[in-house]
Amino acid sequence: MSLALKKILSYFIDIPIENRESQFSGKISVAISQGQYKLSTQNAIYSYGKKYTSFDTAFKAIDIQKQPIKSVLVLGLGLGSVIDLLEHHPTIQQIVAVDFDNVIVALAQKYLQSSLKTKTNFVCADAADFIKNNQKKFDLVLFDVFIEDLTPIPFMQIEFLNTLKQSIQINGILLFSKIDDSMRSKIENAQFEQKFSVAFPESFSIDANGNKIFVWINK
Repeated sequence: MSLALKKILSYFIDIPIENRESQFSGKISVAISQGQYKLSTQNAIYSYGKKYTSFDTAFKAIDIQKQPIKSVLVLGLGLGSVIDLLEHHPTIQQIVAVDFDNVIVALAQKYLQSSLKTKTNFVCADAADFIKNNQKKFDLVLFDVFIEDLTPIPFMQIEFLNTLKQSIQINGILLFSKIDDSMRSKIENAQFEQKFSVAFPESFSIDANGNKIFVWINK
């Protein structure tokens, strides 16, 4: 079956493409759904092309296309949905995409559709270690690190947030994504927002289709 036919059929039913086993996330499935590549675990969708609605909502809220962004850091990759969503940004010159899971990095390199792929440097590394050793400042930092539907606890600590802050350029933007679809996650996010606002004064949050995106502009 041709890829074009698979994409047409995917508007009626998900078309399985590939299954892999990850030591961090267990069974990972790639399918074509609604014409987009979708990366899923048993309990979460990690990536969904241009239908990754949480970041799509946040990008529209801050009018990302009009922001003067040249460099982007992506922490937590999936299949690169956030890169797909930035496809038509007029000034992006470089993207660094970091993920700890070598299986996910390999799948992203294989299935990422965006023309920005040629401007993307894929890095297999722990996000905390990468940030600790990073010397570069970025115009846009996108944090999207999950194990299943949970943000690992070390990334919610003030120490990590203060270190992350050093990677954001003056007038740069941070978007930090967390699941927000249950009472547990909402309580966690209310507590996290207090820490986030200490590290990032004048920050705010965007409700985004079951996620909450915490936003800070380095003015």
